[in-house]
Parts: sequence; C-alpha cells; structure tokens
Amino acid sequence: MSTLTAEILIGAPHIYHGGIAPTHYLFLSENSKPAWILIKENVARRGGIGKKIVWIPNVENMLEIGFLMVAYHVLKDENIINMSEELNSDIKKDFVHFYSLFDEKSENELHKLCKNLKQFPKLIISIFQTSTLLGQLHVIEKYNMDVEVCLPVYTRQYSAWSEKVEIKGNLNNSYLKRGKPV
Repeated sequence: MSTLTAEILIGAPHIYHGGIAPTHYLFLSENSKPAWILIKENVARRGGIGKKIVWIPNVENMLEIGFLMVAYHVLKDENIINMSEELNSDIKKDFVHFYSLFDEKSENELHKLCKNLKQFPKLIISIFQTSTLLGQLHVIEKYNMDVEVCLPVYTRQYSAWSEKVEIKGNLNNSYLKRGKPV
C-alpha cells in the first residue's frame, strides 16, 4: 500500500481572497521507491480520478522533479517540452522512471529552464511529518511562483514501535490561537 507523504495543490490564487482554485493535484508516495502522481481536476467527481501520470524521481531532487512535472504536464511549457522530448521521448509516457531518463547535466538544464519560468501556477505544498521533502524546501526560493508551504504543527498518533500514543507539537501556539496566517 502506498504511503502519501506530501501533496501539492496546483492552480490559481483568488485575486482578493487568497487560497487556491485547484486544477491539478500532485501526490508524493514514498515507500520502497518514491512516486509523484499527477491527477487532473476534481478528485471528487463521479467516475473516479480519471487519468493519472506517474513519475518515479530520484530522491535527491524530488521536489524539483515535482516542479518540472508541473511545468511539463500542467503548464505545458513549450521550451521544457521540446528540450525534454529531444533528450528522451519516453517522458511523454504516463508512467516513467524519471531518474533513468536524463543524465545529471541534462536534468540540471531542465531544472534551470523551470526556474526561469515567468508564469508558474500557484502551489500549496503540504508536507507530512515523515516526508523526505522536509530537507528540500530550500529550493523553493529559486523558483518564481506563488506558493504556500504547510507543515505539521501538531501530531498525535499511535506508535507501533513504542506501543503508545505519541504527541509532537503544540496547539496552544499563539499563531494558531489568533487564527491568522503567519
């Protein structure tokens, strides 16, 4: 069974009220090997989730590969599509082992193109307690995008290892009491 450790809502911000009007959802599953799963539009509509696209990233650049997936499949940026497909046409498939498509130099060139995009959609990135992405957040500052990052401030869960409920964080934080964003 897949364990989701992060999700990214992709869409447009409301001009006056903030938040997001999502057009796509990107989920990160991290088990024996990580996978980005891109789903278009409303996951709650009748008939299930519809078509999904899966990229298996390398662990070191997972977040940036997620951004590249957004640029390729959601933005459909012509430069990124052309360069990606010129380097390896397998990127067009619905299921790819991204880590084996490009050498390091080519992948870095794709990330550089992605960083220079002017019209990135808004992203709301929710990262769960055990996600590898927690150590990769610094790369967000290199991208031109509206973004909100949501991290756990409080967890309460049963641990099979200690056989007791473990609590981390605090709901008495003054920021949470005000009910206002940072």
